[in-house]
Amino acid sequence: MSMTCKATIRLICEYLEGRLAPQVASEVQRHLGQCANCRTIFDAAALTLEVYFDREVESEETHHSLVA
Repeated sequence: MSMTCKATIRLICEYLEGRLAPQVASEVQRHLGQCANCRTIFDAAALTLEVYFDREVESEETHHSLVA
């Protein structure tokens, strides 16, 4: 099975969340290792999720400290 760019891009979020079957995750990983364009999209998605979740946690912590 050869993963296309379109298929890889559609699966990036599920890959980052660990929700893909091992065989599919392996194909996504293989494609990302060979395709600089998809790797750029992957890196941006990973950074976006990291920033989003970090800010969400910070916002909750700030809210709790303001209420206390």
